[in-house]
Amino acid sequence: MVSLSIAVVGAGVAGLAAAACLADAGHRPVLFERFDEARSVGAGLLLQPTGLAVLERLGLRQGAAALGSRIERLYGRCGPSGPLIFDKRYDDLLPGLHGIGIHRASLFHLLMQAAATRGIALERAAEISDISDIENRPILVDSAGRRHGPFDLVIDASGARSRLRDKLGARRRRPYRHGAVWGVADDTGFARDALQQRYNTARFMIGVLPVGRLPDDPTPLNAFFWSMPVEALDGWNATDLAAWRAEVAAIWPETAPLTQQFLAHEQLTPARYAQLTVAEPFRGRLVLIGDAWHQTSPQLGQGANMALLDAAALADALTLHADIATALPAFVARRRGHIRFYQMASTVLTQFFQSHSRLTGPIRNLAFGPMGRLPWLRTEMVKTLAGLKTGPFSWQEPEKLAATGAFGAVPSGTASAGLQW
Repeated sequence: MVSLSIAVVGAGVAGLAAAACLADAGHRPVLFERFDEARSVGAGLLLQPTGLAVLERLGLRQGAAALGSRIERLYGRCGPSGPLIFDKRYDDLLPGLHGIGIHRASLFHLLMQAAATRGIALERAAEISDISDIENRPILVDSAGRRHGPFDLVIDASGARSRLRDKLGARRRRPYRHGAVWGVADDTGFARDALQQRYNTARFMIGVLPVGRLPDDPTPLNAFFWSMPVEALDGWNATDLAAWRAEVAAIWPETAPLTQQFLAHEQLTPARYAQLTVAEPFRGRLVLIGDAWHQTSPQLGQGANMALLDAAALADALTLHADIATALPAFVARRRGHIRFYQMASTVLTQFFQSHSRLTGPIRNLAFGPMGRLPWLRTEMVKTLAGLKTGPFSWQEPEKLAATGAFGAVPSGTASAGLQW
């Protein structure tokens, strides 16, 4: 195997995981981060069995379990006592299957530790703004005009605001008309094993996800999510917080002690979403992963898991194929079906939970509960929740996530090894 010099742009979930996977495969990654100090952005996320498989491979699953909360079920209903919409348990699919709710800062801490223990170089305050000589040995240029490289390969893991993505031509971007505010608060008695949601028509949605604790603080935490139309989000800082807390409590009374911890608008971070796909996410020796390649709504909570899978699958492709020109299309082919399915599924489901429609809310209230009690549909819903679907009629069996290449190294020349995504 040839050891490659690889630039990884962005020290987020995708970039840090990719750098660690590449180092384990014998390559020489260098991380470039635009901030003076690399840091996480966001509140909490749900690690699915797919993402946990990649963390296991990196030796981080036990750390995630220690810092996070083991999630056994998704529970959602309309208002305080309206129709039950979801009550899905992971172990309906396989005993012991679960997710982990974790604070983004805790996941970032684990991934940064993984990079440090592997001796991966980190270039801080290096906002990459341009790239040259993509077809041969790329050179990166940062916003201060400094040149870095040349490299054998550049991986753009810089997220939704990628500045290198335009080098790859056509892309499709569609902003969603709903956004959200996110925050983290001390636990006030919510079940520690469930992601819970409440809905009011299709315009407003509340979520509470246990996210364990921070690395230096034993206090149990919850991530809080309040969805709203973008036009309301635009005026968030002018919102009367007392009136807002009353509005939230009318939909979900048990959240009142939690929302009382939000005393300033700055404690809740606004988020806007879009669906974006780059048709061909590689050219020459530049390849996109994570949100730089594909974005969707957070309805199914797959973003970080997708990024982790991209990172592992790219490292596997570079091991399994003799040259970059063969490895990159193989990587994209392996990931494309999974990405397309979740973009499609998330787009469809979003209309029933975050939209201006007057019809989708009532349809959801009438149909989703009874549909979820049908054995086949219930199983399919759990597969989708767990991130295991690779297409409308295909999925990755959870036990096979432990195959060579998911939890262990990929033997050179073993074409069947690796994450099957």
